[in-house]
Amino acid sequence: MKKLLAILLSVSLIASLSTSSFAATKKKVSKKKPVVKKKVVKPAPKKIVPKPAIETPWVPPTPAPVAPAPAPTPAKASAGMGMSVGAKVGLTAGLFAVTGDLDYSLAGILPGAKARLSVDYVTGNNPNSSATADNAMKSVDVKIGGTYALDMLKTAALPVDWYVGAAYILPVKVNAGRTGKWGAEAFVGGSYKVPDFGSIYGELGYAGLKYADGVAALKGVNAAVGYAYSF
Repeated sequence: MKKLLAILLSVSLIASLSTSSFAATKKKVSKKKPVVKKKVVKPAPKKIVPKPAIETPWVPPTPAPVAPAPAPTPAKASAGMGMSVGAKVGLTAGLFAVTGDLDYSLAGILPGAKARLSVDYVTGNNPNSSATADNAMKSVDVKIGGTYALDMLKTAALPVDWYVGAAYILPVKVNAGRTGKWGAEAFVGGSYKVPDFGSIYGELGYAGLKYADGVAALKGVNAAVGYAYSF
């Protein structure tokens, strides 16, 4: 009996040892996995792309400056005929006189120049004559002359058109129908334009008039003020 137990224990021990040894061997074998070599994928070499050359950006040419359109100019007033008529009262050669003037512009020939044709009536006593009968005189005269503008004297503070003038005097009727001889005058004048009215003008000068044989010439100051209208 004891021998039988001993044999069973020995068989059991051998069996357990064999089982554990087999399990260990299997475990070792199962632990060893086949080594799979990983393929190393090398990155593809980067293509070297040449950098584009830096180009200067295209700038459109600056357009030529365009001159602004001229502002519309108002319609010019009619230039007129370059004529004016005037009437003045004052002194001619020191005697009372009423005079009518007709001026015509000669700007196309001489800028600032005007031709003048005048007719005046002079009455009074000749202070230069000693003969009583010939002291009193009445004369109708025709004057042919002209004026010239002194534009350089006109200023904004004093907007007066200054001018100088001279004329040849021809007496056409003296006293009781006698025709006269001749005379002359020179003067300085100024004209001031009044809008929508006309011009006020005045003149100051000196004149001499030989109106009859045997009678001293009439000499004296010219001074007159009048009104003129241009058309």
